[in-house]
Amino acid sequence: MVHSKWTGRLAALLLLTTGWASAQRATTSDDRVPAGQIFNVVDWDGGQLPPLYERSQQLPMSLDDILKLTKAGFADSTVAKMVQERRCACDASVTSLVALKADGVPEPVLQAVSLHALPPNRQVNLQIQFDFEGLGGDQQISTQARQGYLYLIIPDGDRDRVFFGNMRTLLSGRWQRDTLTDNTDLLLPKKVRRLSFSARVPLKTHGAKRALVFTSTRPDIYTISDIPEADRQGAMEFVFDYPASSLRQDCSLQVLHRQDAMLADKWHLERSHFQCEWD
Repeated sequence: MVHSKWTGRLAALLLLTTGWASAQRATTSDDRVPAGQIFNVVDWDGGQLPPLYERSQQLPMSLDDILKLTKAGFADSTVAKMVQERRCACDASVTSLVALKADGVPEPVLQAVSLHALPPNRQVNLQIQFDFEGLGGDQQISTQARQGYLYLIIPDGDRDRVFFGNMRTLLSGRWQRDTLTDNTDLLLPKKVRRLSFSARVPLKTHGAKRALVFTSTRPDIYTISDIPEADRQGAMEFVFDYPASSLRQDCSLQVLHRQDAMLADKWHLERSHFQCEWD
């Protein structure tokens, strides 16, 4: 009888202990605070928030604007304040600042240019649009293509930026921006398949630049020097100026391919257009 009483007490004690341990584990798990939600404010001693500037809705100034204001006799503080309010779409490199100082721009203005100039351009938003024009009438636009590649090459300092599209892959696939547009004239109904691709791509060297557009059967063109002479003859060249900094960095390439009248899987590069918008 005594043995049964002690056995019952021991079982109750074990049950209570196990339940308490489980409750402890559950409480510890549920009450755990995720990292980054608890802060000790004394750690902020001496901290400062970024300064706020009153910005104008006017377009940013250029280096020529700053030179004109300086030579017109505006006070240094006034020109510096204008740069702060409007910012500067300009080259704020050390070389540029030295040249400005040589032209008589005072140091407070140079300091404002260094602080408030727009970030230097290091990338562009590139959109490439492919138009494939069929033969028209009742004929469908072919989804087949012989081995061929469209290339866009932009020299960038000591390297070449090479962008290519496999014609066979482009025509046989279905893409997120893949539409059929109507290019019908008065005599012949005609459809054009339009594919669009876009990305932000590196482009780091500023100044006068050129873009080469051409087609080739070779998949291994990595630099301008790799372009075969036969492909160079049909290459289209576009010249543009790449500013040191700008409000926008948008470039687009449009290319039109026309289906061969005899061979459905053969396409001809008819024309292309490359342009950029900076402000």
